[in-house]
Amino acid sequence: MADAVSYKDGIGRRELLTVRRRFMGLHRERLRVIARELTPSQRVFVDLLPLLFHINHPTLPGFAGSETPIGIPDYTPTLGVLRSARKLSRSFEYKKRARRRFHIQALYLMGSIGSIAHTRGSDFDIWLCHDPELDHDQRQQLRAKARKLEAWGKELNLEVHFFLMDVDAFRAGRLDDLSHESSGTTQPHLLLEEFYRTGVLLAGRYPIWWMVPPEEESNYTSYVQMLFHKRFVDPLDCLDFGSLEAIPVEEFVGAAHWQLFKGVESPYKTILKLFLTEAYAREYPHIRWLCLETKKAIYSGELDRRELDPYVLMYRRVEEYLLERGEPERLELARRCLYFKSEQVLSRAPLRSRQDWKREMVTSLTREWGWGEGLLVNLDARQSWKIDQVMDERDNLVRELSYSYRLLTDFAREYASTQTIDPAELSLLGRKLYTALEKRPGKIDSINPGITRGLYEERVSLHYSRTQGDQYAWFLYLGEVNEQAARVTSPLKSAACLGEVLAWCHLNRLINLNTIITLYPKENPVSQAELAALVGALHNAYPPHETVAVPMSRLKKPPYALSCTLFINTGIDPMGYLAKVGKQLTTERSDPLSFGSAHSSLVATVEQLITTSWGETLVTYHQGTRGLLECLCHFLRMSLQGDPARQPPRATAHCYNSVRGSSTARRVEKLFNDVLHCFSPAGSGLESRYVQQIEDDFYLIHYQNDKFSYFPLNDLQELLDILAEPQRSYRPTTIDSINLASTPLPCILRHNRAGTIQIFYRIEQGQTELYILDEHGALFHQQMPEADEHYLLVQQQRFFRGMLLQRSLSLPGDQPAQRYLLDAPEFYQLQRHHNGEHLAEPRTPPRHRLPDSYMELRLVSEGLDLNQAPHLLICGEREFSSLEYGDTLYSTVAQHLLEQRIGHKAYPIYLTSLELSGIGSEEDATTIQFLKFKKRLEERLNQALFKLQQ
Repeated sequence: MADAVSYKDGIGRRELLTVRRRFMGLHRERLRVIARELTPSQRVFVDLLPLLFHINHPTLPGFAGSETPIGIPDYTPTLGVLRSARKLSRSFEYKKRARRRFHIQALYLMGSIGSIAHTRGSDFDIWLCHDPELDHDQRQQLRAKARKLEAWGKELNLEVHFFLMDVDAFRAGRLDDLSHESSGTTQPHLLLEEFYRTGVLLAGRYPIWWMVPPEEESNYTSYVQMLFHKRFVDPLDCLDFGSLEAIPVEEFVGAAHWQLFKGVESPYKTILKLFLTEAYAREYPHIRWLCLETKKAIYSGELDRRELDPYVLMYRRVEEYLLERGEPERLELARRCLYFKSEQVLSRAPLRSRQDWKREMVTSLTREWGWGEGLLVNLDARQSWKIDQVMDERDNLVRELSYSYRLLTDFAREYASTQTIDPAELSLLGRKLYTALEKRPGKIDSINPGITRGLYEERVSLHYSRTQGDQYAWFLYLGEVNEQAARVTSPLKSAACLGEVLAWCHLNRLINLNTIITLYPKENPVSQAELAALVGALHNAYPPHETVAVPMSRLKKPPYALSCTLFINTGIDPMGYLAKVGKQLTTERSDPLSFGSAHSSLVATVEQLITTSWGETLVTYHQGTRGLLECLCHFLRMSLQGDPARQPPRATAHCYNSVRGSSTARRVEKLFNDVLHCFSPAGSGLESRYVQQIEDDFYLIHYQNDKFSYFPLNDLQELLDILAEPQRSYRPTTIDSINLASTPLPCILRHNRAGTIQIFYRIEQGQTELYILDEHGALFHQQMPEADEHYLLVQQQRFFRGMLLQRSLSLPGDQPAQRYLLDAPEFYQLQRHHNGEHLAEPRTPPRHRLPDSYMELRLVSEGLDLNQAPHLLICGEREFSSLEYGDTLYSTVAQHLLEQRIGHKAYPIYLTSLELSGIGSEEDATTIQFLKFKKRLEERLNQALFKLQQ
């Protein structure tokens, strides 16, 4: 034990030099400990880090350009470092240069490095302290170099994370944004305390905090100013990260969120830190910081590295806290955390005979705790724990994490007065905790958060049996468990659908392709072949060794689907049912959604697995046609929310239990992906509509009131009525081409374009069928007796020219009138290809006018409601007024037209033009409304004409 540093009568340069030497000695000893844990190539990495930030050399690792900021003050590489550099680059030659400015102020290792908790798998968290005057481009260059060195470390099996530190900004509370590795604004003081306690100086300037005696911590700022003012310390030799004089209460909430966030993936690493944060909160506002205890020991001359080990100090404080609270179970968990973190295996003899200080320390601790050989054997076998023990441990860990979180948040609510943490960061952490810890139906929960390496079972049993609610469900048991044994054994997992149980097993690495899965009872609906196919599909959809981290940026947005897997008709053969009821099975009508003469849907059940951007896998179970459509709408919502520029996922479908299984899967997969494309930005967007036929019913899928939904349509006529409804903006409609191939609707709607009127017609079997798409995508349909194609085109052209001219004249003065004159309708003739597919051939209407004998029929009115205003029907030069003729108007006009025709032929009457004079009526109405009005008027006239012929 060294002499204590006395500063009661004032401190001088000699005492300050002594303190600095003691801190540096402790750090050198920890660096030697680190080196013993590393491989030779990893030691080279650590040794070279200061040199690589001191110079830029194109052949050394991490080079990111000759302009990258470099230079560490008071750094000179040793001969050993230079030899290592030359081994990596034969062309390397170090030249010492005088520098006016050092861009890199210091390099620090922090965390468990060099402590009892340091293992070969420990992360290397490195604070890269740079000149606060660096501009944005220089910081980006430095960040690029750090990323390249992180990649080099990865090649050496080191997980390295650089944190660029602007010391001035840190001291002022301006921190980096929250990320998977950076805690952002959530715990700056607690982070600083950990840095002072665990940080190891690699090169550069030391913290001025070393020079402030423990008793002066509450007077930190003025004491530092005194040291500088009296020139006891040169400001260019040190860095001022700030003090722990005052910590806001809200930071304990931030720390709870952050530690719980990290604990989701590494609970043993986190629980000790959470317990320490609890202990600090209990002492608030007079907190006994562990870093100050370390400083007191150094000032007192207690320099035993083992006694100052950061993790031993942390455990001692946690032990004191939990004993005071009378919580032996939590204390036992804290001990297990420290034991697992040290990675010591005390139940077996050490592999190396030489003295191991860490093993000695952990052995001493376990004896102190009263741990026996049996407990040590069990703990050392953690990597081979079975799933029941892992699930118990997981529940304990989650319970303690959640309990600690509640303690800290309750404490903060009691004392908090101001908000110092970014609410957005707390929201992100809350979302992460929600996705990781919250249990809800259909969510695949993770049962092995770093507890053991593998849980694979050689054999499991699946039982399909009735529940107390008189419903059937699937129950999972470990090993070979027959029906009799299952009555007295609790299942490991149960779910309404087999897909959820298998997904839970696969994603938790409980089964693989070699696991023997026994099904009970023998007459259960799923065959061994179908079961094997389902497991294989899960293996392909979720590769067992593929783990995807969730970037913090994704948590800023609502969750969206990354993948979608569908299992159709698991354990059900709809073809078998059709055979039993005597329905026709051999048919040309092969669409699985409307199959055979019965027009039956072959989709009885759908199990949907969606993996989200928040890292969740959700399973939903759907039955029947409505279930299929609800499943589809859920898929659309999950796939299309979030970033519109993102490529939505493709759905994959699987069906293994019938001769029509593969075609059914392909049909459902095509439906899901076609509808997704329809509503995606690459298709028509959210304003579009999709029409699908299932069995004998039609369904219209649309996006309304911020959600996807569907509604049924009984027949084709109801579908036409829906498509004919006026739209206030362009809404394209896509029709499933497989179901409605016998109608021209898919062909017509494929040609639909915004702002264009399109006229489609076909003349066959004595009938003329007219379809008109208006500028907003509404579809008008009219059947009439066979008409001469020439006159049909001329009549339609004349009517639309008149309508567009009227619109152009009624536009306000600041709108271009010529637009309506230039947007002439497009004409298409519908024809059938030899394969039955409808085609639309463009047609150009005749340019010459109608013959002089052709009599025009015009309507003049104030609006479309003829019951509210007088109106005129003008036949050639003669006018017929509703005021004059009243109820006989239509019969009078029909009689007049009949008399004017050659031979008095009673062919249909068509309106030539509409002339509406009411203010606002013309521009407010859409084309489909004009067409419907025209059709109604023509029907009245033709009914009157028909009566005259009777």
